[in-house]
Amino acid sequence: MKKTSLLSVLTAVTVLALSGCASNSGSSDQAEAKPKPEKKEKPAKDTRPKEDRLKVGMTMDEVIQAIGKPKGKSVSSDGTEIWNYNDAEKAWIPYYSMSGGKFHNITVVFDADGKVKSWSTNAQGIY
Repeated sequence: MKKTSLLSVLTAVTVLALSGCASNSGSSDQAEAKPKPEKKEKPAKDTRPKEDRLKVGMTMDEVIQAIGKPKGKSVSSDGTEIWNYNDAEKAWIPYYSMSGGKFHNITVVFDADGKVKSWSTNAQGIY
């Protein structure tokens, strides 16, 4: 009985040891022959507050590049367009506002030509 179990254990160990010995030597020559593509360096991320990235006279595309797509848009009768930004998604963080966190809102006003006329920002806490 002991010889049978010992033989089974030795067989299992041998099978496991041999299954880990597979090599992939044929494909390593092919991998070395291919030139590696060059990685393009990403521009440094702008860490300034969003309102500091805005300038009067920016186009709508420049605003999207600077601070992203707006959460809401409105157009007035005189042709001005107003974009609204906020970080209301932080409301889902438990106890965010109770621990002193504030919600920031940015309103960007464009003139009839699609250039930034002005912007305003505010921050408020709930409690």
